[in-house]
Amino acid sequence: MVLLGIGISAQITLGSGTTTSYYPVYPYYGYTYSQQIFPKSEINANAAGNITGLKFYCASSVVLTNSNDWTVYLGTTTKTSFSSSTDWIPVSSLTQVYTGSVTNNAGVVEITFTTPFSYDNINNLVVAVDENKTGYDLGSSGNFYSYASTSNTSIYYANDTTNPDPSAPPTATGRTARKSNVTFVGLNASLLPACPIATAPSNAATGVSVTPAITWGAVTGATGYRLSVGTTSGGTDVINNLDLGNVTTYTLSTPLLYGKQYYFTLNSYNTNGSSSSCNQSTFTTKNIGCPSVTAPSANASGVALLPTFTWGAVTDATGYRLSIGTTTGGTDIVNNADLGNVTSYTLTTPLSPTTKYYYTINAYTPNNTSASCSERSFTTLCNSTISTFPWTENFDTMNTIGSGIVPTCWASVAGTNSWTSMNASSTTYNAPKSAPNYMTIPYSNTAASQLWTPGFTLTAGTAYEFSFYYNTNGTSSSYIGFSGDVQVNTTPSVTGATSIGTFITSTQGTAAYTKYSVIYTPAATGNYYFGLNVSSTGSPWYLGVDDFKLQFAPTCIEPTAVTASNITTATANIAWTAPASAPGNGYEVYYSTTNTAPTNATTPSATGITGLSTMLQGLSPSTTYYVWVRSNCNANDKSAWSIAGTFMTACSAVVNFNENFDSTTILSAGNLPGCWSSIGTNSTYARVYASTAISSPNAMYIYNDGSATGTGMAATPEISTLQTGNYTLKFKARANFTAGGTVEIGYLTNPADTSSFVALGSYTSTSVTTVDNYSLDITGVPAGVNKLVFRHTGGANAYSILIDDVSYQLKSALATSETKAKDALKVYPNPFTDVLNISDISKVKSISVTDIAGRLVKTIENPASALQLGDLNSGMYLVTLNMKDGSKQTIKAIKK
Repeated sequence: MVLLGIGISAQITLGSGTTTSYYPVYPYYGYTYSQQIFPKSEINANAAGNITGLKFYCASSVVLTNSNDWTVYLGTTTKTSFSSSTDWIPVSSLTQVYTGSVTNNAGVVEITFTTPFSYDNINNLVVAVDENKTGYDLGSSGNFYSYASTSNTSIYYANDTTNPDPSAPPTATGRTARKSNVTFVGLNASLLPACPIATAPSNAATGVSVTPAITWGAVTGATGYRLSVGTTSGGTDVINNLDLGNVTTYTLSTPLLYGKQYYFTLNSYNTNGSSSSCNQSTFTTKNIGCPSVTAPSANASGVALLPTFTWGAVTDATGYRLSIGTTTGGTDIVNNADLGNVTSYTLTTPLSPTTKYYYTINAYTPNNTSASCSERSFTTLCNSTISTFPWTENFDTMNTIGSGIVPTCWASVAGTNSWTSMNASSTTYNAPKSAPNYMTIPYSNTAASQLWTPGFTLTAGTAYEFSFYYNTNGTSSSYIGFSGDVQVNTTPSVTGATSIGTFITSTQGTAAYTKYSVIYTPAATGNYYFGLNVSSTGSPWYLGVDDFKLQFAPTCIEPTAVTASNITTATANIAWTAPASAPGNGYEVYYSTTNTAPTNATTPSATGITGLSTMLQGLSPSTTYYVWVRSNCNANDKSAWSIAGTFMTACSAVVNFNENFDSTTILSAGNLPGCWSSIGTNSTYARVYASTAISSPNAMYIYNDGSATGTGMAATPEISTLQTGNYTLKFKARANFTAGGTVEIGYLTNPADTSSFVALGSYTSTSVTTVDNYSLDITGVPAGVNKLVFRHTGGANAYSILIDDVSYQLKSALATSETKAKDALKVYPNPFTDVLNISDISKVKSISVTDIAGRLVKTIENPASALQLGDLNSGMYLVTLNMKDGSKQTIKAIKK
């Protein structure tokens, strides 16, 4: 700050430097109004006097063409700052000293008053400037030079369209701690130096260091500065008028108290004396720091019932306090206990087992305690371990499920995400192996998460088998990206754990639940925990795990790699790979049309098999079978059943058929119902297609893009009555997107050559909304032909067609078929919002809901007529009604 008093041309100049601000005007906006308070102590006049003009400073290049219409007011006030954005000094208490046009003369804007303003040198001075000219000039950060002052000693309003009225100014655009470099013409400076303006700590600052650096701006003419600091307003009990010398910064050498308010005053001096009535500032020191807690770690599990808490020492702390509760912020276990000046403490009263606790450690000094220290949680270990085997867990007895919720004595340790317990109705992208519950970990779990079993008492030298099932729900790129291994440790913690096997890598996926087992032989008798350690990329959906088991390692090992070959309509050859130690009494086989795995008590379908294969006979055609094999080591020792193999028997010729494509739920490229086949040069051009156009939820889509590799052709099941001439083929159809596409119905004279197609009839689509009913009497089919073929002709009208409700029946039997279709159950409303109603629920045993990609999202056993589906995302779903008579009906439904 510069103070000048020049003989005849008396004037006082405040401020120096070229930092710009928004005062006295802000040319970047169309209109501005500002007020600035200059304290008496800062002006430092030698006596009262007349102010005859003002000078403001800017770069000589500043253009004020659209910002030069100024009205200037002066006044006095007892205020030292503006308390809010509406705390304007009323213009009625100010005196207008100038109105007119101003110019920038080589970097100086000088204003000369017609009538001088009488300044009393008692109060503080107010300078207000109202700029009224339409338009704006350059200068987004302001154009006029300014200096640092104390907080909120200036206030301004700036707007491109609203010209503020000084008699009723609007809410200010801002308040700042900068003021214009200004010259008050007509006042004489005091011989005594002006008051220094403290720049740090700012007035009312908080969180200040206990050894603060106090800084201020240099005062022209001052040869030194003095500092007083006290714990009360005006007090000097800390520092009493200490002579700092001719410097502009001073750091206290003796630390202040933590968390305490202090008051300080700076004065300048020279040979003529000291500044007077300088403003006092205040600040509050920071609180003592929080301890860095090292144990128990955040979210730790398996913590001892008498845990030891450890932390790092905090500088200047004289002691520490501990609080523990059973809820967030709780102190019901330990309430702010004073531990003394230590860095470790062990509880003397045991905590409850399998309980989550929350704790906070604070540091303190005689007058202050640390604040906002982080609260941590931990879960105590179970007070017992499992020693009876085999042990199993399928999560199905859990009454509460959710993120981080696990069975008693289990532990979920979150990395990026927590392990989550879910059930069949709450999941979207996977399902339990054994309903209703299972555990999942999602995609983007970049920091690995662990799922820990309860503790087990294991015996040194004894082999144990740990196993579970896992599933990514697919093998495409949308389902791979998980990396997981099995860890074992004496506590449920990855720290110090040993990896005993990898069950999945980032390039693997599974289409169904897959069993993983690993043998572990402890070197020492003791308590052990098994953990699944899993991370994931952002590519897959959810990894599901279920059906955990720990048992003594079996001496009789099951075979692997069950396969089927030489499949006919009634037989199939089943083969497998022998275990490392071949069983003494051969193998046993069990097969079924359901995928429910056999148990130890299940009666085998075949026994006494000495080789590595067997022939299954008496099977039904067009049927999916599941096969399990186990080793028979001796009368008292049989292995577990193998992982299931699956196959479908060959199709047999039918006399007639009806097909609405609705039982096909996996809508993939080239996928058609059993015994149908996509035989064109592009299998995706003849496939089951999700559509409500004809009968929900599916239809057959057929297309031909006209290229050599773009023909869509679909072959029916084998038909034994094609040569009789007594049957009619019927279907419903319409255009998919554009009318005019044509499908021919015929046969192949050579089943291996699609170019041998012979047409019997054709259908051309007429509309994208109206469904056509097509009928063709099948006659003239030569001997040896046993399938009908649909072929899209392509050509100029290569538009896709939807075909549905296909029937091949004796002419007299068609009415019966159509009557049955009318008896199908209905769902309503469709589309629905939250509730989907079934017309006759008495016929329905269970309901499954899959999304359009074929993923099972919900299973409902013993359903009510009103299905509560509000938790589903918006989109199209396939609702399959599993009837009590064993039949199924699939309906497409749309969730709004």
